[in-house]
Amino acid sequence: MLKPLYISPLGKGGVDIGIQNITRSMQRAGHQPSLRRLSHLFNFAPMAAKLALGRNWWQGHDLVQARSRCAWALRAPGLPLVTTVHHIVTDPLLQPYSSPQQRLFYRLVEKTYDGLSVRLADEVICVSRYTQEQTRLTYGDRSTTVIYDGIDTEAFTPAPDFQRTNDLPAHAAPIRLLFVGNRTRRKGFDLLPKIMDQLGPQYVLYYTESFQGVQAAPPHPQMVRIGTPDRDGLIAAYRSCDLLLFPARVEGFGIVAAEAGACGKPVITTNASALPEVVNHGETGLLCELDNVQAFVQAIQELGEDPTRRLQMGQAARERVASNFGYDVLARELEAVYRRALFVTA
Repeated sequence: MLKPLYISPLGKGGVDIGIQNITRSMQRAGHQPSLRRLSHLFNFAPMAAKLALGRNWWQGHDLVQARSRCAWALRAPGLPLVTTVHHIVTDPLLQPYSSPQQRLFYRLVEKTYDGLSVRLADEVICVSRYTQEQTRLTYGDRSTTVIYDGIDTEAFTPAPDFQRTNDLPAHAAPIRLLFVGNRTRRKGFDLLPKIMDQLGPQYVLYYTESFQGVQAAPPHPQMVRIGTPDRDGLIAAYRSCDLLLFPARVEGFGIVAAEAGACGKPVITTNASALPEVVNHGETGLLCELDNVQAFVQAIQELGEDPTRRLQMGQAARERVASNFGYDVLARELEAVYRRALFVTA
């Protein structure tokens, strides 16, 4: 039985979800993980994290794991250090969708922190092959292991017979699209009104406001805000839509696409970054050219007009996610990395 200690400053995105999934997967596999959450301020000043953790914070654990933003500052006496790279902030794909201030911070601060963790950790985990390659290009050759973000496929499940449920607000449009994510350009939120302009009254798009809590009015009359659902509410939303629309520009993994697939829904997303590793084009969803509004419109209409194909894709998506991204796979692959780190440092 392993006793890993996970340390994670609070964030506003998939990294928070990822560390929770890691913890739950190890618990379900019979290990005894501990998760310590810290203020979000330690994302910017990780060198002070040990003060917040308290005296002898590492005792009773086998190893320490943290995201690459802060892992370098969390070396504990006698314990292996494992870090996870979720995405590379200096990725060229991301730069056009970041502000000048963000790009400066990424280049001067976050790249430095990530680089220290990649260099100093005993084991480096990347959440996709895409992220692994970006890590190599940015920080040079070193041994890394791809372990995809895990999904609780016992919680994220399809409705009976893969039929659509009715847990979203009532709307006259017969075809329900769903977007899950922040209202950012990186997630492709700015493309949604342009897409809806061309789809017409047969389609409605429900969207979350996720971690940012933005209360702005819907940017299109066929878009319906559903707030920030908890996990049960999110599962209900997935089950209540016909397909997930996710025109993101850059994803280190694409956990939203995996969650929707686990709930038996086809995904229309971008053929870029790590998303093709989650969605198989023509089998579990459709991949569209980056920023190509017309391609997204055509893909939505193609599936929107074919309920039989949507059902087939949803069933294939469920099978793929359960086989490749479930907690059993995640825990097994993490355990292999941990035992390797423990053997090397023994």
